[in-house]
Amino acid sequence: MPFAHVTRARTPGARVVSATLATLTIALATLAAPVHAQSTPWTVTTPAPAGFDRALAQRASQAHLTALIGLNTQNPPGNELLTARYFDSVFAAVPGVERHVLPVANGRANFVARLKATNPTKRPVLVMGHMDVVGVDSTKWKTNPFAATIVQEGDVSYLYGRGAIDDKGMLSTAVAALQQLALKRDQLDRDVIFMATAAEEGGPEVGIDEMVSTHFALIKDAEFALNEGGRVRVSDGMVKSVNIQTTEKVSYNVVAKATGQSGHASVPLAGNVLAALARAVSRVHEWKAPVMLNETTRLYFARLARIEQDPAMKAAMLRVSVPGASAVQINAAAKVLSREPLHNAVLRTGQSLTLLNGGIRSNVIPSEGSATFNVRVLPTDDITRTVAQFNRVGGESQVVFTLDGTPRTSPPVSPVSTALYQAMEQAATAMVPTTTVIPFMSTGATDGAALRAKGIPTYGILPMPLPMVDELRMHGDNERVPVAALGWAAEFLYRTLERVTAR
Repeated sequence: MPFAHVTRARTPGARVVSATLATLTIALATLAAPVHAQSTPWTVTTPAPAGFDRALAQRASQAHLTALIGLNTQNPPGNELLTARYFDSVFAAVPGVERHVLPVANGRANFVARLKATNPTKRPVLVMGHMDVVGVDSTKWKTNPFAATIVQEGDVSYLYGRGAIDDKGMLSTAVAALQQLALKRDQLDRDVIFMATAAEEGGPEVGIDEMVSTHFALIKDAEFALNEGGRVRVSDGMVKSVNIQTTEKVSYNVVAKATGQSGHASVPLAGNVLAALARAVSRVHEWKAPVMLNETTRLYFARLARIEQDPAMKAAMLRVSVPGASAVQINAAAKVLSREPLHNAVLRTGQSLTLLNGGIRSNVIPSEGSATFNVRVLPTDDITRTVAQFNRVGGESQVVFTLDGTPRTSPPVSPVSTALYQAMEQAATAMVPTTTVIPFMSTGATDGAALRAKGIPTYGILPMPLPMVDELRMHGDNERVPVAALGWAAEFLYRTLERVTAR
């Protein structure tokens, strides 16, 4: 049965994709199947799902990621059309897939493919990721950031390249999983939609916003979605936890502006605006918003306590998550937890000073200065109240804090009762019976918020198991992924999608 897809003219970009596909074909034929024989955090000792080829999933994931890293989609300018065409060419070889390359402008595009179940009886599941990557300072990389490079370090082989984690690793392993899932589409009870978006890393709203406003008909029937955002955390040589994102903070910028008298630097002024700005900014930096817990964060700390090694932290996690805990008990526990920056960010709305501006010359006292705080607001918090608190805490008559933009409604939290969340939990424990699955509130922002706002429960997972040392390389220099983690991720996604779609 033929399926519709967007027709494209042959362009230099298309030739790049053709060359990349040729490279992919060679890579799939030559990559060694097992990356390591010895046990590692990425060695799955439980039986593979029936019909799932682990060696093929490893080879395909690595080959797709190699190809995608070679397509430079730094944002700006993005150039996601190159990657959209790559996906279009890959899925053209998969029977039963409807494909859409959706150009926006200036080399930018989104992509949607739908794997058609033979006789669907349920609404589709959507799996998604973004094609753009943040920019690089190549002088600080040990490898070419836009040429996937394998580096052996001790017992671990790493694949270096921009996007290896965020978010081309996710896209590559999802495609590898779908290629195998497509072989049994006559056994599926729902379609699987694959969506790759532009501009997730900022800039013009040509990605998920474009999909929701212009092409929503292609995805609106999805019952739920799987996106980036959560974490599979490796510690002490084990996959300790699988953190599934069910909600996220809302990002705002708050600008502090200081005004006053200018003058010659040879005559010091008591009302120096930069000094007033520095005092106000320092106070706001030190201030902590009140603790606010929700269903996700309570369960997060309760599950995290199962694997926490520090006795004081473990006890605080249990106290903060107990039903009916008083404000006094919660605040006492939060004081202990807040020693760890990530726990502190989960407990409350948080602000980070990101920009300071003021002055024109070293011998001139300026008449104004400004500072910007990036504020990540809890889904249940109020940004206008936070700005009012900044002005109170700042305590300088010359300095006023104002919101850049307008308040937005937080999208609903995705429940842990859906078939997709349960499939993710079951997939994790089937692969690693000793792991702990934890619902997770992201302190960052993802495309998932736009889908939650449209009524599609969306769950985040970065499916490659990573130790913290590698997780922290996201957006940084020398981004890398353990090669064997790719096969693990493809199997996790395959298991999840098979469980939620199998008859």
